[in-house]
Amino acid sequence: MNFKELLNKRYACKLFTEEKISEEKLRFILECGILSPSSHGFEPWKFVVLKDRGEELSKLCFHQKNVASASHNVIILARKDLQSKDDFAQRQIRRFSGRSEEKFREVLATYTHKTDPMSPQELYHYAQLQCYLALMQMSLAAMSVGVDSCMIGGFEKEGVDAFLGLEEPFETAVILSLGYKANEPKYPKQRLKFEEVVEFL
Repeated sequence: MNFKELLNKRYACKLFTEEKISEEKLRFILECGILSPSSHGFEPWKFVVLKDRGEELSKLCFHQKNVASASHNVIILARKDLQSKDDFAQRQIRRFSGRSEEKFREVLATYTHKTDPMSPQELYHYAQLQCYLALMQMSLAAMSVGVDSCMIGGFEKEGVDAFLGLEEPFETAVILSLGYKANEPKYPKQRLKFEEVVEFL
């Protein structure tokens, strides 16, 4: 299956079977998520994997059946410790700055000039945007090994945060439900035409 075929094959799965994803495939999907790109290489995320408790989580996702029936739900957390004062940001940036403390301080200032003035809410939204990259990459990785998925953006954020017992600097960004589809898609994939989307200047 080439890449375009993979894209055409991926659908938002609304109901999964009871079949469980193997540990090998699950690890592959998560490793592909770890390889996702992010702004300044911050990797501002954490992946929490639920292999059960889907029914409980579903109640916080407006009772979506795909969440309840999923083999695994991956809750992608956004992390907000992305300012120059934060140990996590400093650790990430040291990877790119070599051994020189002067160079480290220079790169740190460059990479955090945008995040340093941000409020906690702005930091969350900044990190959340990066989390969507990991979401898409894991969804495509799943399809490449025959695992179906659905991206869940509809959920009670404060409820899910409490369900997971989250503490700073983490907040729920988005959820990926994984499993094997119970039904074939009802309709062929519909997209805008190339000419409607693409403009050459």
